[in-house]
Amino acid sequence: MIAGMASALSGIQTGGRILSVGAHNIANAQTESFKRIRALPVESSAGNGVRVTWQTDERPGPQFLSSVDSISLREGSNVDLGKEIISNLQGVNLTEANIASIRVQDKILGSLLDITG
Repeated sequence: MIAGMASALSGIQTGGRILSVGAHNIANAQTESFKRIRALPVESSAGNGVRVTWQTDERPGPQFLSSVDSISLREGSNVDLGKEIISNLQGVNLTEANIASIRVQDKILGSLLDITG
C-alpha cells in the first residue's frame, strides 16, 4: 500500500515538472534562438515510480529579417504553442490521475483499518 502511495506521489511530482517545463517554454516563446525543452517521464530504475529527464529540441526556429539592417537573418524560437498546450494538458492529467489514485488508496486503507479495529 505504501509503495502505491510513493508511486502516485512521484507521478504528481512528474506532472508538476512537466507543467514547469511547459511554462518555461511558453515564457521564452518570443526569445530569439530559444530552443524548446521537453520533459520526458521515464520509469525509475528502482521501479517505484517515475522520474523526469530533460531533452533540448535542437531543431531550428523560423528565420526572419533583422530589424537593425533588414539584410541579416535571425532565428526565432522553435516553441510551438500548440504542442506546449498539449504537453501541459498531459501534465495536468498525470497529476489528476495520481491524486485520484491516492484518494482510492486512502479509502481502501481506511476500510482495512475499520475491519481490523
